[in-house]
Amino acid sequence: MPTIPYPLALIQLWIANPALPWSNPVWQSVTHVLGEPWAYDHGEDATALAKYHGVTGWTVGKAQAVEAFINNCKMAKEPAEHYGLKRRDNDHEGRCLWNTWVKTSWAKWNINKLVDDIFEDSGCAPHNVMARLNCKTADDFPTMEAAQVKQIVSIKLADVLFGDDAFTDGSFLVAPIMMFVGAVLKLETLVALLSMFKDQETIKNLDARREQVNAMLAATKKDPAKAELIAKLPKSLRDALDKLATEQEVKELELLIETTLAAMVPPDGDEVAVDFTENMDVSDWKSGVEEYDKCSEDDLWEYLGLPEKRLPFFQTRSDPDAAMDPWSEEGQQWLDDPTSPAQSLAPRWHQLVGILRLIDRFLDGKPVMLMDGVGVGKTMQAVGLIACLAHYMEHYKKHGKFPGKFCKQSTGGNIPDLPTVIMSPPNLQYQWMSEIQRYLRRATFDVLPYTGKYTARSQWWTMAWSQCQQPPIRRIVLATTNAAHDDAVTVFIEGDRDSYGQPIASPRFERTAPNTLFGRGYNVTFFDEAHCARKYNKVHIAARGLQERSHLMVAMTATPVTTKPTAGVEGSILRGVFVGSHNPEAAQEEYLPAMKQWMGRMREWFSPAVILRTLDSTDSTGGKILGLPPYHDHSLKIKLLDWEMENLRNIARGYIDDCPIVGMSKVRSNFPDVPTKSMKLDVLAKLLKYHLESDGRQPLMVDESGRNLVPNPAFTAGNSHSDEPDRIVVFSAFVTSNQAVVDILDLHGVHALELNGQTPMKKRKGILDDFRSSARTKGARVLILSGVGMDTLWSEQDDRQLRGRIYRHPQPKEVHVYRAIALKTADVFLNNISFSKGAMHEAFVGTDKEFRKCLP
Repeated sequence: MPTIPYPLALIQLWIANPALPWSNPVWQSVTHVLGEPWAYDHGEDATALAKYHGVTGWTVGKAQAVEAFINNCKMAKEPAEHYGLKRRDNDHEGRCLWNTWVKTSWAKWNINKLVDDIFEDSGCAPHNVMARLNCKTADDFPTMEAAQVKQIVSIKLADVLFGDDAFTDGSFLVAPIMMFVGAVLKLETLVALLSMFKDQETIKNLDARREQVNAMLAATKKDPAKAELIAKLPKSLRDALDKLATEQEVKELELLIETTLAAMVPPDGDEVAVDFTENMDVSDWKSGVEEYDKCSEDDLWEYLGLPEKRLPFFQTRSDPDAAMDPWSEEGQQWLDDPTSPAQSLAPRWHQLVGILRLIDRFLDGKPVMLMDGVGVGKTMQAVGLIACLAHYMEHYKKHGKFPGKFCKQSTGGNIPDLPTVIMSPPNLQYQWMSEIQRYLRRATFDVLPYTGKYTARSQWWTMAWSQCQQPPIRRIVLATTNAAHDDAVTVFIEGDRDSYGQPIASPRFERTAPNTLFGRGYNVTFFDEAHCARKYNKVHIAARGLQERSHLMVAMTATPVTTKPTAGVEGSILRGVFVGSHNPEAAQEEYLPAMKQWMGRMREWFSPAVILRTLDSTDSTGGKILGLPPYHDHSLKIKLLDWEMENLRNIARGYIDDCPIVGMSKVRSNFPDVPTKSMKLDVLAKLLKYHLESDGRQPLMVDESGRNLVPNPAFTAGNSHSDEPDRIVVFSAFVTSNQAVVDILDLHGVHALELNGQTPMKKRKGILDDFRSSARTKGARVLILSGVGMDTLWSEQDDRQLRGRIYRHPQPKEVHVYRAIALKTADVFLNNISFSKGAMHEAFVGTDKEFRKCLP
């Protein structure tokens, strides 16, 4: 069948319907041509510029020649013959002008790229077809009809180019549009498609994909002869494939499981009785696990059915320096060596409670939110659940029931042999991989990273996944939210208003789903940083899609609500909702009690589905759950220099007057004899230098002048460890201020490392390793964090998160938290953690009028 050139296809479309394509708004948005390109003012001279001269470059005379040519094509018996006339006729000029303009404009309109993107997004790109039909060479490529891609692509292309005007009803195309789209997709084979649109690039991509598949196969077989090929794989995938358990290792593990379970047969009728108080009062709900509050650690192990008092498949020791790879053969031998300096690894009381509660929710088929604070140990609880479920499945196979308190659980059968998926932001994937490998013994589970775009993962499930020797329940898919988002875009469509946010299967779901996360079931889906899905976006749809395919959804977050700088307006709305707006002053006064009342009610509603412990939570003995010495909070109430205060007043006046330019040059000229320095930065530098001089020094405070640091008599020198020097973390809320901090510290001889949200992922690990390995006389013992403390946080939850980064195991040192607060500034109000209500009111009355006007 002969192909139709683009200029002729446009003419034929116009002949069939004069409103197409030039009056179609979608086509106009694609081409930026807002009408018939040959249009002109009929009263103008032939040398004048035509109406769309800016697009076509035509004069009125040239536009007239094109118009005559187009009309003659319409009047001709065979428009295609008149268009393709070779001899020189009266329409020669118009024909040449039209062909030249369309061919030049076609590239500017990027329609070829639109076609490429639609092929990619539809899973119909050449490499997709090659994999699906098992094509070995380009000669094996089928026609578009045989590949079953033409209809799919035609509908999508018509929609992109013309919108609703392209369809008669539903997905049926208008005849002229079908003809035009057929001309755009005029190439009969996918081989021709390659040469027409992106020949060299796509062929190169195909070769790269073939090489990657071969490398993946070589990596799973640990073939040393193909080390150079394997090295080209992404590091995360290369490492994961290298750590897949071999068939022999899996057989050895299964033999060990069989032997262990055989020794765990409980006597007939033996049942673990759990004495829970009936009708538990949840009016004072705090943690969601109150039913286990009085249980000892021995009780918890008994309820879990683990008499050896260790989690199944778990390591018993860990490397405190993270210098050994625990999933290497050498690393596992080092951890098993009783003479090595490895530290004991075991779950704490609250983590056993969390695992027990998670198993409760799994067997009940109900979702749960794991909202423990940073540093409490959510990751160990998540990995502990995965390990326990794998153990429970094997126990049920052997004994016909689950162990511990679950032996009489009515579940309708055994735990299904299904994998686990962990969905987390990309920046947390390395942390998850490291923690899983730290907790689980080598070759007990396979962990596979799931990253990138759908089109780049077309063979992930058939190649990487199929190479796993472990049973599905001992496989973990470590997916990024970006990858889950991309899979959701591929297989789900947006619903109407009534179904907004729901995962609705697209027409191509059955075909594409097997190559996505949504093509199979899971025992558990863990969604880390679950607050990312609080809005109806594609991540939200991905999370709901995974929840529908999982026996348990565990949403993990430590920051479900965060107070932002814009909370003033939102707070006013909340006050009106909670207590009414008829009396603004009463609403202001009654807001906190009303908010607490409603939050209490909402907690009651959600308490069965929530696990929430903080650094201050206690265990069954009344001690803090972390078992660490208490941290100490110090407020450094600093009095700024006169020139600093005047500069702040100047800034405040500028904001009040809506002045876009606020400077400090005039302010400095009013104080020529005052040293040019920032009191907060000066205090910070002196504080760091003091604590770096020796370990465990007595904490400091600000004297009555508000500008000098002196020892705090309420404290003595703290604990010190000969093995590890004291290290300091400085939090700076704004990345832009970091350079000033670094410069000031350099002047005082303090070397610092910097880590912020803009630091590339590849560099973050190196920075953290340098900080952790720093010594008293070598390396940087100060780490500046931003956006990931010197500055004040907007939210107490953020503050808790930051404290949890430091106040946690295995860090045993006493922790001191300093807060630099500039008196008579907004610092006082933002620091809602260290100031009482009365102190804040007193501080507010004492501030300058400019600052009071700026604050609500």
